[in-house]
Amino acid sequence: MGYYVNPSAESFAAIARSKSGFYQYCKSNIKQKKIQEVSIKTAFTFLAEGKHIVSFVGAGGKSSLIDAIAKWSSSQGKKVLVTTTTHIFRPQDEFFAMNEKQLQEIWAAGHWAVIGATEEKDPQKLKMPELDWMRQAMELSDLVLIEADGSKRLPCKVPDDHEPVLLPESDIVVAVLGLSALGRSLKECCFRLEKVKKLLSADENHLLTEKDMAAILLSDQGLRKDVGDRRYIAVLNQCDDSTVRKSAEQVGEMLINSTRQNSETIEKIVFAKLQ
Repeated sequence: MGYYVNPSAESFAAIARSKSGFYQYCKSNIKQKKIQEVSIKTAFTFLAEGKHIVSFVGAGGKSSLIDAIAKWSSSQGKKVLVTTTTHIFRPQDEFFAMNEKQLQEIWAAGHWAVIGATEEKDPQKLKMPELDWMRQAMELSDLVLIEADGSKRLPCKVPDDHEPVLLPESDIVVAVLGLSALGRSLKECCFRLEKVKKLLSADENHLLTEKDMAAILLSDQGLRKDVGDRRYIAVLNQCDDSTVRKSAEQVGEMLINSTRQNSETIEKIVFAKLQ
């Protein structure tokens, strides 16, 4: 995984070809290029700060990114809570907490804890937990990671009217899109197809472009919906080879150029290779 240091710097991020690790590709000027490995803490600077409640929206890798952050943060001794305001898959029993005692036992064992209410129609899924229990668990945690919308395993989406579900306590929003959507028709790769068509003023056979992806990440009707004054981080996942990396850089440049022109800002743009 690589990252842009910030949208105001003339730096680019690129993904290395290995399946793990974080890499920063800096282009400080036209003549000088280099790739250097960075840590997840450098890619996501909020991990080195105090307590945060982070909501993840979008498509194409939210769950994998949450797992990666939860795993690393737990290894640093943090009490990490993973939950949802929509739906997630139920974890193994040793990660699932139904009360404070179980929560503390999971953390004491060095794991991250997951809370949620079991879906009546599908016991393998969890929905948003009862609000008092959720807030109690969040209060006890060092880091809270919330899946705040769904995507039906598709790489691209635009939120519906009732999405995303962002708690007032959430102070960071991480928006994810999968680069495998590029060059595919909207009907093939997009969840909430009608919303995507409306935002892009396109029909279902339109092939998704880098410009479209930037628009989805920038729009208040897209993944910036209801972000308000929360910190906002964009993640371009599935950056699996050099061709895709070039497309990711195009999206990144559009985001940076737009951020420079508008008061609304993207704090960081991350390129990722997550399964």
